[in-house]
Amino acid sequence: MASIVAKPLAFRLATPDDAAFAADVMTALTPTSPWDPVSLRYWWSQPDEVMKFARFVVRQGERPVGYAQYDYAAWDVQPERYASIWGDLLPASRGALGALLAEMEERAIADGARILRTRANEDDPVRIEAILGRGYREDRLHRRWELDLVANRESLLAMTERSRARMGNEGIEMLTLADDTDPDVIKKVWLLSEEAGDDVPTTMPRVPEAMESYARWTRAPEIHRDRFWIARSGNEVVGLSVLGYPPVRGIVGTEWTATARSVRGRGVARALKCETLAQAIALGVDRVRTGNDAANAPILHLNETMGYHLVPGAMNYLRSV
Repeated sequence: MASIVAKPLAFRLATPDDAAFAADVMTALTPTSPWDPVSLRYWWSQPDEVMKFARFVVRQGERPVGYAQYDYAAWDVQPERYASIWGDLLPASRGALGALLAEMEERAIADGARILRTRANEDDPVRIEAILGRGYREDRLHRRWELDLVANRESLLAMTERSRARMGNEGIEMLTLADDTDPDVIKKVWLLSEEAGDDVPTTMPRVPEAMESYARWTRAPEIHRDRFWIARSGNEVVGLSVLGYPPVRGIVGTEWTATARSVRGRGVARALKCETLAQAIALGVDRVRTGNDAANAPILHLNETMGYHLVPGAMNYLRSV
């Protein structure tokens, strides 16, 4: 029998209306970690003050078989010129994954990129092989964790009560964004996040986020202001932690936890995470996930002591051009 020659890939510029298809592609590849189509469409619809995006629907013949994307921060704010390559193909078409990566690399390089970054889950040998075949090298490991809220319910609620008592003794108030009446609270939370973001281990230089972009995140479909926890010390916001709740499908997970340098070591991060988890338990959530750079020792230790267990993470890869 003659072998079947796969048709070449074609790339059509994507619109926000294509986000649901991209979410379906990723869900087909990782059914235990579904992607939410509503949240993805929201993000595909947003502008950005710094980031440049190019997104595509990938076709083989007449069939859409995947999505592709490259993005980068404007070169005037990121002179190192890193660009990130994303996207994948439905299982039956993944033999062409190398061609997808090659196309996005070519386009990113044509836009001026000097260093390319991509990612693969630890348990995805097909993608890892395609990435290594394109000359990438391993860079940073991103740990992922899952916490069973049913099995750990009592210990988490007891930990929450202890943390509340400690915060009371420390003079730190815990409340949700919805309950905060400070007209400048978003600005204060954004400034805190910028400070904390600079302390996260990274290879690719961190690009500052505009406050307008941060504000759009607080309005995303997966974010609820009455589930967005902040810590206050007097007039200052000194910590935050928020779980994202996918509106259609997916697993509830930590979007971001941060504390001001001035309060680190005082249990603020634990107290905030406890509040998010106690609230999730009350809402009937059975498990949550989180992720962290493998070199972020303080948050890794916190996850372990709260009962999280490791699940397959992801490796970042780099390639110079």
